[in-house]
Amino acid sequence: MRKWVPTILVVIVLIVGWVYADSQNYFREEEAVQAKLLGIQSGDIQSITIHDITEETSGAAATSTLTLENGVWQMVEPKAYPLNGYSVSSWLDALSGANQELVVEEAPTDLDKYGLGTDATRMDIKLKDNREIKMAIGGQLPADDARYVRVDSGPVVAVQTETITSIGLSRRDLLDTTPFNMDETNVGSLEWEGEAATWMLKSTSENGAAEQTWTLNGKTIEATDAVSLIGKIKNLSTADDVRKASELKNSVPRFTLSVEETVNGQQVRDVYRGLTVPSESDQIWVITPDGQWAYAMDATSLTEAEKFPDTIKASTTSSEETPSSVNDATTSSSTDGK
Repeated sequence: MRKWVPTILVVIVLIVGWVYADSQNYFREEEAVQAKLLGIQSGDIQSITIHDITEETSGAAATSTLTLENGVWQMVEPKAYPLNGYSVSSWLDALSGANQELVVEEAPTDLDKYGLGTDATRMDIKLKDNREIKMAIGGQLPADDARYVRVDSGPVVAVQTETITSIGLSRRDLLDTTPFNMDETNVGSLEWEGEAATWMLKSTSENGAAEQTWTLNGKTIEATDAVSLIGKIKNLSTADDVRKASELKNSVPRFTLSVEETVNGQQVRDVYRGLTVPSESDQIWVITPDGQWAYAMDATSLTEAEKFPDTIKASTTSSEETPSSVNDATTSSSTDGK
């Protein structure tokens, strides 16, 4: 038995060594690291120009340029349109994080067959170190799960369609399309004065209260109704490009909305104005509190928001009348039973 001891010890050592090596992935192939499409960080980007060809441009590229100025992203072409900061930040992260799935052709000679010719969506990206990157987004791969992309004069590569959805944005995808800028958790009151309706929504809660209580024209309403009313207005958006408010001529006042919020412990009051122009009766232009921008809003949707408090009032009145109705019914039943 003793003569087998050295052999057994050697076997044990080999087994322990194998287990350790396996735990350290010595026997496994390393997972392939996906190559980054652009090889940059979002913080490296100084400006981006989008050349977008759509049906609206009739084959011509609509050019939009965004640039970082004093730490804030701004659109400078075609106009200084207001941007959605969250959309821009997500877009930059998507660009820097995009992966290429595979190389389709190292030295392409026919870009048209990949949709990378004149019909491609193009982006010119300028970095803070003055380097420039040119990216073209082409057509779908046969499997329909990726798109052809080319960076500078490099190879044609495949990039997942889901990734392209995040990076291939148009100007309109990046614009701030909602004129009413408010935070439901900060709102203290809304006061609407218009042709079709006049009302005031007000929080009666003290600062720091766990739950807010609300009144509409002085009558208590459910907090859920108040939040619905704020959301109804906040979520109104435009489907068109905004305009400079100064461009509106012969405008007629339609409504004003005063919003009071508590921001960083300070009371802030913003006033939005609604205007109409004789030539566009189906639109109401909402002017931002700074007086710079005009948002074209559908008159019907704004009227629905304007009259939304009527539905709250009807609901509250209905619930208040229910006990009375029940008592009347009980009385009638008692009378009938006599």
